[in-house]
Parts: sequence; structure tokens; C-alpha cells
Amino acid sequence: MSFTFKERKISTDAEGFLSDRNEWSEELMRYMAQKDGLQLTQAHLLVIRTVREYYEEYATTPAMRMLIAILKKKGHPELASSMELAKLFPQGAAKSAARYAGLPKPVKCI
Repeated sequence: MSFTFKERKISTDAEGFLSDRNEWSEELMRYMAQKDGLQLTQAHLLVIRTVREYYEEYATTPAMRMLIAILKKKGHPELASSMELAKLFPQGAAKSAARYAGLPKPVKCI
């Protein structure tokens, strides 16, 4: 699958994850979210950046439980629950945050 962004063809898998993570940019992230009807807030960006940082360190994306633990450890208890993350990312927090971050789908995600 693919879509056009700024006159470039962006390849994705069937679920919308980028085929080439080097295509990612914050502008592309915002475009992808907007296409999904999601207006990114500072809370969204914090979660997405947290997922990107985790990937840079561990070469994998965090599953939901790990994401919650990281957010708690980083001092964001207001976001560190599955209910709060579900409000931010109705299509699944770990999966959506990884997709908007330009990263692979979390291993243990459905």
C-alpha cells in the first residue's frame, strides 16, 4: 500500500506502518494522524517521542505494559494507564504511537 505526501510516494504495509522508517518526519507524522482524524496534542507527542526513544535504545517498539511503565518512570503518571492512553489513541496506543512514530508494529500487538 502507499499514499502520496508532498509529491512523494510513501510505501506502507496493509496497516499503514511505514515500509521505510527513514521516510519519517514530524510533518509526515502529523499528516498521518490528520488522515486518521486525530489532532495531535502535546500528550500524543510525548507518547510518540517516548516510543521513538525506546526504539532507538532497544531496536524494538514497546508493548502497552512497557509503554505504561516507561511513562511512569519518566514522571508522566497522568498518561501511564491503559485508559488514558486509549483516550489519546482510540485505535490502540502502542500500535498507533508506533505507526505515527514511523516504527514497526509492536511485536505483541494484535
